[in-house]
Amino acid sequence: MIFGLNLPNYSGLGNRESMVAIAQRAEELGYASLWTSDHILIPANRPEPFGNVLETFTTLSYLAGRTETIRLGTGILVLPQRDPLLVAKQAATIHHLSGGRLTLGIGVGYIAEEYSFLRADFRGRGELAGEYVQAIRALLETDRPEYHGPHIDFSAALFSPRPETPIPIVLGGNSKAALRRAATFGDGWYGLRLSVAAAGEAIRTMNQIGHRADFTISLRVQTRVGGSVQDADPTTTLDGEPDAIVIRLREYRQVGVQHLVVEPFATSLADFRDQIDMFAHEIASRMAD
Repeated sequence: MIFGLNLPNYSGLGNRESMVAIAQRAEELGYASLWTSDHILIPANRPEPFGNVLETFTTLSYLAGRTETIRLGTGILVLPQRDPLLVAKQAATIHHLSGGRLTLGIGVGYIAEEYSFLRADFRGRGELAGEYVQAIRALLETDRPEYHGPHIDFSAALFSPRPETPIPIVLGGNSKAALRRAATFGDGWYGLRLSVAAAGEAIRTMNQIGHRADFTISLRVQTRVGGSVQDADPTTTLDGEPDAIVIRLREYRQVGVQHLVVEPFATSLADFRDQIDMFAHEIASRMAD
């Protein structure tokens, strides 16, 4: 099992100082990846944490120049709210500037008002996601890109830079429809805050549907090393002493989770850095056994 880090590009830590400090410390500690959250314009009646949020591609592009080795992922990009041709160009550019470190994680989102603000189709977002992924793959993965679909149509087009190494495309979501999209269109799946049992069931479902041979299973979970999290779901939150967390992680690994993305509960930048330090030294190091 390898470990990534959910980058808090939102709420109180969504600022330049925190992004640079967290990204560089995560790289020093040996985390495999950094993942951003994606929102553009949410309604005022929605509670935090996404009132203040740094745009995902801009943030990753900036961090590409402040890091050297850690992978950079969109975790996840709400694809049907965006123009997929522009997404392909942005992804290819970040992949090029970072030296081939981008993973494109996409999903369909859940805020109807945000879709409305962005003049996007909320009800048809699942169908759009499938079409958009295929169009993006045509641009990223073919010498002469061409795609003809209900909403996206192009041919005889020039697209460069094309990735010298493939950009993995992982699809997020826990619903049956999301699992089917991941298995059908993705190089992997990016799940969110599932129990061991639920993660195992999701993985079995995708295996039954059928997917690519090198399909990667990633899961993001909330964590707090050395303490408990008030009102957290004990089946989906990894909190408490390191020994207890290691036991839970081995259970996740046993059901097929390969890449676990840590989402620390933290009250400040100093606390966040302490949390990722403790997780790396007291937990991740033991999972190599």
